[in-house]
Amino acid sequence: MGDVPEGLPSWSPMYASVGSLPGPAKEAEYTYETLWNGARVLVHLPGDGTMRLITAAGLDVTADYPELTPPAGLLPQIQAVLDGEIITLDHAGRPSVQRLQQRMSLHHPRAVAYAMIEQPAHLMIFDVLFLWQPVLHLPYTARRALLDDLPLKHDHIAVPASWPAMGAEALAQALQEGYDGIIAKRLGSPYLPGRRSRDWIKIKGID
Repeated sequence: MGDVPEGLPSWSPMYASVGSLPGPAKEAEYTYETLWNGARVLVHLPGDGTMRLITAAGLDVTADYPELTPPAGLLPQIQAVLDGEIITLDHAGRPSVQRLQQRMSLHHPRAVAYAMIEQPAHLMIFDVLFLWQPVLHLPYTARRALLDDLPLKHDHIAVPASWPAMGAEALAQALQEGYDGIIAKRLGSPYLPGRRSRDWIKIKGID
């Protein structure tokens, strides 16, 4: 198990409960994000321009995804813990669970170097747990604003879009584009490490 960088807390990710779209009376209480079906990681930025990827089990997998580590100078020199998912794409540009599982099984440097070309990984970052200080207690909207202001510029790192109060439209668009569904996140919800909460609802179009 990898050690957490000095000065950064050790947390587990927050998880969504499986459910259906909120009804019309509550739809505006949520924002909606794409369901990635990726490998969950907490991204540790210790403040020296480096980055470490820590799995939900506490394993440091940074070395397995060198393409996700920006060159020196491209990461903000801040202390932060971010929540996200590692994904790999199929030939149509959609997340592929099968390709991700293949990639996750590779650890030898030579195999990883080959996979960087044939099965490159991407990091989708969608929440902030710590930014110089814990921000877990802040509502989703405030954490999202902090995330949107971070200068995370890299070809393999992205902050995905979020659609407030547009649940049905977001689900229809996600399914049309070939994704499995969406995540509904309550706008006023805090971040609850290690817990599965109804504040986040995983909504799949096809069971």
